[in-house]
Amino acid sequence: MRNILILCTGHHYYCDRGFGFHIAKALERVRLPESVEVMEVGESASEVPHIIEGKDKMIVVDVFQTKDEPGTILRLKPEEVPVTVDGVTDVAKYHLMEVLQQTSLIGKCPETIFIGVTPKDIESLSEQLTPEVKSKVPEVIDLILQEIKIN
Repeated sequence: MRNILILCTGHHYYCDRGFGFHIAKALERVRLPESVEVMEVGESASEVPHIIEGKDKMIVVDVFQTKDEPGTILRLKPEEVPVTVDGVTDVAKYHLMEVLQQTSLIGKCPETIFIGVTPKDIESLSEQLTPEVKSKVPEVIDLILQEIKIN
């Protein structure tokens, strides 16, 4: 059985930016194989290279600012992840991508995919997701479970 890390990122006090946090909480209620570890890391995903090393696969859960409608579910390869949006760099994603590149250079980067949604609101102070994004939590959980079964 492959060693899988589900890395849930985001800031749960900024509305839809907390999507990863809500997914991590939902995954706590799911019986996962022992070889699957779930970590909720806020916006500190770039500080976990020692945890990434040694994993066979990593699923990063986050929001992705694309031109898609809010609530659109996305499954992206690392090279498809939008790091700059409207000329502004998403610093947390940029640093995570740097960590992935560095661990790749030393041959210790796991197969990595990104799963998440297009947010509606990432600026309002709220612990609640917008309805468009909240309604996608069950589908994203299913997509993650499918991803684990592929292994």
